[in-house]
Amino acid sequence: MPRCDHAAFRVADLDRSIAFYERVLPARLVSRVQREDRWRTEIATLRPEGQEDFAIVLLMPRRVRFLLRLFHTLVPRQTRSHEHLGFAVATRAQLDERAAAARAAGARIANPVTHLESRDAWLLEAHDPDGNAVEWIFGAVHD
Repeated sequence: MPRCDHAAFRVADLDRSIAFYERVLPARLVSRVQREDRWRTEIATLRPEGQEDFAIVLLMPRRVRFLLRLFHTLVPRQTRSHEHLGFAVATRAQLDERAAAARAAGARIANPVTHLESRDAWLLEAHDPDGNAVEWIFGAVHD
């Protein structure tokens, strides 16, 4: 059976995005490479704490970085898509810890810790520096 191995996002500022994921998830940087492709893409791979079989891959094409920054600034995330990283936590206290870490990192909190009564679950959504959504859930959100 296939399993989810990684999620990849284009970012406008690799250092800023690495710092965000290290602090908020938390995750650790496992590699950072500069490719010699036509876009001069720099790629960082991070592993969320406790998930050695999953990676977050951040890609920054250096030659068009200014266009990405402009795109993420001018086009609302909901217009681009509803893509997000989703993480489950074991307790409500862990959800509150993630909310505090996101606020401390200066993340935009799109949905503060919210009780989903129809699911008997709790949800938190924050945006990384490029506007990509990161969601944490406690309880049964999906069928």
